[in-house]
Amino acid sequence: MKTVLFLFGLFGALGAGAQETCPNSKSTVKDLQSLCDELNKSNQTHCKVNAPAKTESVPAITYGLLSASGKMKSLFEKMEGMQKAFLAEAGGCPGGCSRINAPVVEISTQPTAVVKHASCPDQYTALKLSSQEQQRFAIGQSGDYFKKSFRLRADSKKCQEAATTYAQETLMGENELGSFLEDSKCKSPCSYSSVIRLKTRSAGKGECAVDLELAVQCGSPKKDREWQTQAKLTKTFSCEVAQ
Repeated sequence: MKTVLFLFGLFGALGAGAQETCPNSKSTVKDLQSLCDELNKSNQTHCKVNAPAKTESVPAITYGLLSASGKMKSLFEKMEGMQKAFLAEAGGCPGGCSRINAPVVEISTQPTAVVKHASCPDQYTALKLSSQEQQRFAIGQSGDYFKKSFRLRADSKKCQEAATTYAQETLMGENELGSFLEDSKCKSPCSYSSVIRLKTRSAGKGECAVDLELAVQCGSPKKDREWQTQAKLTKTFSCEVAQ
């Protein structure tokens, strides 16, 4: 409202001045555009908040093949609850600014024990794709992470399910990318260690958007058919000019 009144006053002043100086119309439009640009810049500066990220972790879980499904389902449900609670948080932004919550779920998994093998790396090493391979599998790569975005006309839970399903199918060799990695990049008897990151983004009304970052690391064979998984939620938010 203050901006509207200010602009109204400016129009009044310009109108009064027109009786005496008759300013060029192009000059007036340019002045108004400059004013709006300055106001937008000022509002963005006003809303800029450097809030430190906060991390909440859950206890690590250990499981074998028979218990994997149940324990992982329970873990994902717990992470979903933590994320839902954070998405409902408000406050922390100056007046006239909207808060945009951007949670990051990270799930790290590795065998509980390994044995060295001549055909496998001694240290877990991130798998990399060439630019041609990235195009083939419709996936990007940044550093050690494969990157793929999921956007659906659904709630955030559906986007997260799509992203986690893709990551799990890749790690289990059940999709095209996963089969390729097993056949060409990390052959048996070598084993995987992995990190799954799910970054929830703001999307249009009725839509969800989640960015998947997946690090697939190749190393020594598993000693036993047993894994350990750790999970954490990083809570970050930003502030933007309220619409």
